[in-house]
Amino acid sequence: MHVVIVDPSRVVQQKLAVELQASGCYVDCFSASDLALQYVETTRSVDVVLTSLELEPMPGLELCWKLRTFVGASRPLHIIVMSSNTSERALAEALDCGADDFTVKPVRPEELTARLRAANRIITMQRQLVEQASTDYLTGALNRRAFMATVEDRRKELDDGDDLALALLDIDRFKGVNDLHGHDIGDEVIAAVARIASEEAPIVARFGGEEFALAFPVLDAPQAAHWCDVIRRAIAETPFVGAGGPFHVTCSFGVAEWPAGQTLRNALKRADKALMLAKSRGRNQVLLAETAMIEPVRISAA
Repeated sequence: MHVVIVDPSRVVQQKLAVELQASGCYVDCFSASDLALQYVETTRSVDVVLTSLELEPMPGLELCWKLRTFVGASRPLHIIVMSSNTSERALAEALDCGADDFTVKPVRPEELTARLRAANRIITMQRQLVEQASTDYLTGALNRRAFMATVEDRRKELDDGDDLALALLDIDRFKGVNDLHGHDIGDEVIAAVARIASEEAPIVARFGGEEFALAFPVLDAPQAAHWCDVIRRAIAETPFVGAGGPFHVTCSFGVAEWPAGQTLRNALKRADKALMLAKSRGRNQVLLAETAMIEPVRISAA
């Protein structure tokens, strides 16, 4: 468990850090609340923030509120407030500002260890809920909503001049697979396509049915199209066995670049147009959509 301690006293920091490290925690300490906030915001491995209320330059209650504001519901973070003020009002204010727990200074080691065990149980459950809400149950890939949020965040992390390419993938004639071999085999095909795509694409989502979305941060559209063709060939070479005997499937791809300043929806529309053309032109190929929506460039074919 990764714990961040925020306290103006370096003596308190050191004492708590030694106790937590002895129990197997990874610990970072801060005296300044603004630096602690910045660190937690950029370090997603942080599980618990153990903070005093008497802080500078921002008070502990404000730190709690800002921490809770930016982590939202998608990132589990347990906030434990330490204070020598044991009044009900102090406790209520801390909880209202986003704290999850409250302990009295000086903090007793046994109590702190117990509270961290409780925090670990809560964080584990939260992570499971977040995963269930963001992933497709059949493939383990992201769902549509999680893909949109993840790619939006990645675009914000990149510089305006950095490339980011998107691709839409559709399994060719998938209805025939279900009709001939059954839905269980169809599910096996969908799961296999997701697995193969995930081996080459950094971000993979199942958009529904037999359609997937892929994202390639820092790659331009031709580079992403190359990796889509690697995926296409790997899928076409993968054997399946169904009720009608051995068979193979193919996939079609549409690839588009997502430059800074444009909307994600617009980039996906261009990728979708390229995908539809790939399917209308014989399937089992990768088509690249130009930014200006001119005729897509054919990258590969069976």
